Amino acid sequence: MQRMARRWIAGGLVGLVLLWGPALSWGQTRRVLGIAMPTTPPNVVHLPPWVAQETGIFAKYGLEARIFTFEGGPAALRALLGARGEVHLAAPGVPPFVAALARGADLKAVYSYALPHPVVMVARPEVRRCEELRGKKIGTPGGVGAYPEVMTRAVLRSCGLTPRDVQYVPVATAARIPALLGGQIDAIIMHLDQAYEALGQSPSLRILARLWEVLPRGWYAAYITTGDVIRTEPQLLQNAVCALIEAQRFMYQNRARTIEIGVKYTKFSPGIVARTYDELARRGIWPVNEALHKELVEDGIETEVQIGNISAAERPTYERAVEWGFTRACLTKLGKWSGDPRWH
Repeated sequence: MQRMARRWIAGGLVGLVLLWGPALSWGQTRRVLGIAMPTTPPNVVHLPPWVAQETGIFAKYGLEARIFTFEGGPAALRALLGARGEVHLAAPGVPPFVAALARGADLKAVYSYALPHPVVMVARPEVRRCEELRGKKIGTPGGVGAYPEVMTRAVLRSCGLTPRDVQYVPVATAARIPALLGGQIDAIIMHLDQAYEALGQSPSLRILARLWEVLPRGWYAAYITTGDVIRTEPQLLQNAVCALIEAQRFMYQNRARTIEIGVKYTKFSPGIVARTYDELARRGIWPVNEALHKELVEDGIETEVQIGNISAAERPTYERAVEWGFTRACLTKLGKWSGDPRWH
């Protein structure tokens, strides 16, 4: 895919009535669904689209998925906004999505692949406390405004520091661990699988902060689309959301197969994928029912205000941020999961 230029679309959404149609049968022509994912390669938390692809769940809904991977959420979001029909969904973290809404982008969250923040800050052994980050070099994959940088701000804020108190160092996603081990940086936000790999290579490294504790009311990520796609491709989006809900349910029910898919696409070892899967599954990271509850979304947006990603005056409303109708239609068809606190 050629590099896609940014295209912000302003304006409100027209009223939309979502009509449920049956999924296409195996013998019918499949619709292409373009999905822009925010890391290259994916982490375990990002696996639902690949699970839907590998298990035939996308095909069940008449979809042929084309999954594009990018260096960071802002790049994935730019791909969606400039794709001209090639990309229908992007899966950035919440910070670039909320920042885009604040600038007037015509975007909506239609579901989520993870709710609490699943990342940690890993630091070199000499950094024992958050306050000791002062003057240190912090890796920032994706640059200012990307998810890792915003989470860095959250960690700094928790101990009274700001970005002015540290030195940001651009680091490619694939170079996080070498940069940390080699001393080019002193700390960096990592996904759990990356952290486990780093600790395996150098046990003296430490997990300095867990973002699900730093931001207990935070909202991690969502599947995002544009107003144009909602207006012109509602059935495509409907089938995509249902397929992704099924894929996320599949992951809880099929540990071994999910780990196998994870090893294939993340490139981590089976042991690291299994350890990461077990921790994320235990915490119920992948939603299986409504996902985008109003309280969760509003708390997540407020978190973006508190850590300085957007101003209070720019705070989008829940209705501005979310199109919940696709999920409602899917749950009408699939039913809700119950009986486990993780599904609430």
